[in-house]
Amino acid sequence: MNEAEKKCREYLSAKGYSDRIIDFKNTDITAESTALALDVDVDRICKGLAFKGKGGSAIVVLASGRSHVNNGKFREVFGFRPTMLAAEQTEELVGHVAGTINPFCLKDTARLYLDLSIRKHLGETVFPGIGGEDSVVELTIDELEKLSDPVCWVSVTL
Repeated sequence: MNEAEKKCREYLSAKGYSDRIIDFKNTDITAESTALALDVDVDRICKGLAFKGKGGSAIVVLASGRSHVNNGKFREVFGFRPTMLAAEQTEELVGHVAGTINPFCLKDTARLYLDLSIRKHLGETVFPGIGGEDSVVELTIDELEKLSDPVCWVSVTL
């Protein structure tokens, strides 16, 4: 278990959500494999995407499992073309290893935005990761928003 996952587990436990954490064994970190293990639609798996922000910061977008970032929509919202962070920059600026980006316990150099693609699952639960390679937490949309404390909701995906 890496340090980021430990912090996320402690945070979720302190908020009363430790019983909602689901641990897998021997799974990889794709939305598809997670959905298969949970027997849910892949779109309910939340994926974290990290982009270069301005002034040495990072923009983290949490989106639904099937969505893809649209360059034009991203540029319209943030004012510049999206550029993914390199793996070494991801851990440095976001606080999570590339491939395990989630909405919890981000560094001060990262700003979180929730993509509207997730809101289509109102009335259901969604599954964001918690910083490790084989663990997620099951949350309602309202719980996700409350626990992750995003800057705002955005529409940057198709």
